[in-house]
Amino acid sequence: SKLKQEMQQLQGQLEGYKSENERLRYGETTALTTMRHNAQVASEYLNKAAQDAETSIKQLLSGRETLCYVSQLLTSIDKITEIHD
Repeated sequence: SKLKQEMQQLQGQLEGYKSENERLRYGETTALTTMRHNAQVASEYLNKAAQDAETSIKQLLSGRETLCYVSQLLTSIDKITEIHD
């Protein structure tokens, strides 16, 4: 009788542990899903930032080329005016 009672108690604990284990697994799965989603979003943001940086760098280089060209034109104008003086 005492053994049966102890057996029932242990089976009840076992069921409780099984339920807790399932809840923990579900929570772990949910956490992993959230983590994957957050990693994907972060990846998209970083990719967009890299693309924007590349666009900005291209614009800066284009502006640099224009400035160099204008500088060369001004130097040429200065040389031309020296010749005529």
